[in-house]
Amino acid sequence: MGHKRLEILTEESSMELFLRGILPRVLPSGYTLDENCFIRPHQGKSDLKKSIPKKMRVYSKSPYPTKVMIIHDQDSNDCKKLKQELSELARASSSDDFPFLVRIACRELENWYLGDFDSLEKVYPEIKSKRQSMKKKFRNPDNVTGSHEIKMLTRQFSKAATARSMGPTIAIESNRSPSFQQFVLGLSKLLNEH
Repeated sequence: MGHKRLEILTEESSMELFLRGILPRVLPSGYTLDENCFIRPHQGKSDLKKSIPKKMRVYSKSPYPTKVMIIHDQDSNDCKKLKQELSELARASSSDDFPFLVRIACRELENWYLGDFDSLEKVYPEIKSKRQSMKKKFRNPDNVTGSHEIKMLTRQFSKAATARSMGPTIAIESNRSPSFQQFVLGLSKLLNEH
């Protein structure tokens, strides 16, 4: 393992559970979970926002080349404003050329699952993938409220269990969620830049 590191800041633990499943599938070689790639879950939005300046100060002084990714749910916020606010928070506490990236899950992590109904049906067989993926409202899954839609389709829904199941199986290239695609592209760009 080289000395490079990746630190991922998330607002809560279900995103951490999801990332534990998907990261081994998308991290470029040279990055390994819990060796030089770390996920830091927080206790919600305000905890994450409070933590960004402190963590960025520490990371930017690290003896190892460190890169940071901040992942935040959009919920009812304006995506661009939120991304700008988090970027300014991170930039203010680190050096100008410090490599970091902010990604917003539109509207929340669960929307990414709606981008791949086949995998969601494997977790909840009562969700009929073919029928759901034909629905107009799911053409762009980022436009609905993900957890609400999944709760309408199954009574079994659990944030943590779904995150744990979807990470290892969710479709990467064919996922219909634009914000999921932005997350995957952004991660690859961040880690492949020198």
